Amino acid sequence: MSKIEEYFDNIKTEAPAKLEQMKENIKLKNFLKKKEAEEIIEEIEEERKVKVWVIILAIIGVIAIGCLVGYLVYRSKKKPSYLDDFSDDFADDDEFFDDEE
Repeated sequence: MSKIEEYFDNIKTEAPAKLEQMKENIKLKNFLKKKEAEEIIEEIEEERKVKVWVIILAIIGVIAIGCLVGYLVYRSKKKPSYLDDFSDDFADDDEFFDDEE
């Protein structure tokens, strides 16, 4: 047998084993890619959950600020009746003091 024939015989006997090894490597790479993709998807889902909570808290904050502003406007518009009476008392005193001078 010549060296060429020996070489081809070796290829014939080793080729199936190498093909099986290559198939296993491809399966392993695909599995790792799927795992990486799953991890990325999980990270994205966690970020979405955080974003949802931030949005919910922001809405609650805006509502609370709106209520506070409404309350402050209400308080500024509503004057207690005793303040009106108090200013009327001073108006009478001004007339009194004008007569004495």
